[in-house]
Amino acid sequence: MTDGARTIWLARGLSQRERRCTLAHELVHVDWGHTEGQPANVEAAVNAEAARRLLPDLGTIGRALAWARTLDEAALELWVTREILVARLDALDDSERAHLHPLDPVRAS
Repeated sequence: MTDGARTIWLARGLSQRERRCTLAHELVHVDWGHTEGQPANVEAAVNAEAARRLLPDLGTIGRALAWARTLDEAALELWVTREILVARLDALDDSERAHLHPLDPVRAS
């Protein structure tokens, strides 16, 4: 959590990947001026922004998804949590989705 100004607290026992993702999430809260708990829709937007910051390169995402057998395996390769990877994939815009799925027949029509 964060006080929205100067301090971010991380829970003990988090893995390095979890700390990285949690810190990115809390930094978005700070950047957006949040000083207290937010509703679920704002938390989802914060997660999406943190995911964009941690996973800006679609080529890297695509390569990880191409060989990984699960989202958990892809997230591990990308050094993010599954939640952050899913947030990034859920927030893809049409051009990003087309980049990752160039042969998608729904998009080609």
